[in-house]
Amino acid sequence: MESPMNFLNDFAHIPDTIDAHAKRRLPAEVLDLLKAGGVPARVRLVGMGGSFNAATAAAEQFLKLGFDARAELASHLLHSSAMTVGSDELIVLISYSGTSIETIRVAEALHKGARPRIICITNAKSGSLLSLCDAVVPQGLTEETHKPVGPWTATYLSLVKIAFAMAGQEFAAPAGVKEECARLLGTANSIIALRPSLPEYIEFFGRGALAATATQATLIAREIARAPASDWDSSTYRHGPIEAISPSQLSIIFAAREGRQAGLDASFVTAMRGIVDNVLVVGPDGSDMPVRVDDILLPLVSLFLPAILSYAWSEKAGLTAGEFRYTSHSITDEEVLTNDG
Repeated sequence: MESPMNFLNDFAHIPDTIDAHAKRRLPAEVLDLLKAGGVPARVRLVGMGGSFNAATAAAEQFLKLGFDARAELASHLLHSSAMTVGSDELIVLISYSGTSIETIRVAEALHKGARPRIICITNAKSGSLLSLCDAVVPQGLTEETHKPVGPWTATYLSLVKIAFAMAGQEFAAPAGVKEECARLLGTANSIIALRPSLPEYIEFFGRGALAATATQATLIAREIARAPASDWDSSTYRHGPIEAISPSQLSIIFAAREGRQAGLDASFVTAMRGIVDNVLVVGPDGSDMPVRVDDILLPLVSLFLPAILSYAWSEKAGLTAGEFRYTSHSITDEEVLTNDG
């Protein structure tokens, strides 16, 4: 490949970063808050962009542990459902910068309403969002560990630990995660060889927590490589959308490694490969990128493939990761935009 793959220097920290965040304990103030109020009637994990995607993946872990939980866009909670929040709920607000205006306004609205318990997950050390929350989980990311999936890593693992703490359990970091992440990074050349050139269009697929991985992969591909891409729940795709599948598109399927979901995903892979050839599968042994971690970490570590491909395509095209053409003009206070219009 012509690209020197300089971006891999920015990926070198990932095994240590994921390992460190997996082993990090929740702050005592968070544990005390969870114990003080008892089991909440509902848990809402609230954020925007990648924070929301990580929350969507983590919500599956809350459900598996028996808690009524859902991820909700901060803008939706702010403009549509704030009046449904009860004082017996737990709200987790997520903002890497701590300056997301919708998330801050949600916190302000909750203080005026039912006033549930509020936890904040952020990389900010101070600010209005933190002052509006009862307890804070610091992401603890640096300029180095931020790229390429630092906030997703810190958010997802923090939420998983909150779910375990609510269940009266301590999350134990699975053995061998650091080594597996290092192994996967060592296969970067092989991953890039799967699709060295930017495709015309990409569709990402997953179900359960892996549906959120597909959504985050779409965000990475669009932001970093400026690749037209969309995400689908694997089961939903069969109900009509599959009619527009194109042999020229790249289809990337995030599949479970075990359990009933693995069987469903294997069936979906077979169906897709029976229609088109350009299909990559991430997860199970024998797939294009086997990911040998347990189900809890699979939604996170599976992001290696879209991240490596997107950064390689971006570098080859001469783009600078993190430099946006339109995003800075579109992310702002929607109410101000509406009033200005």
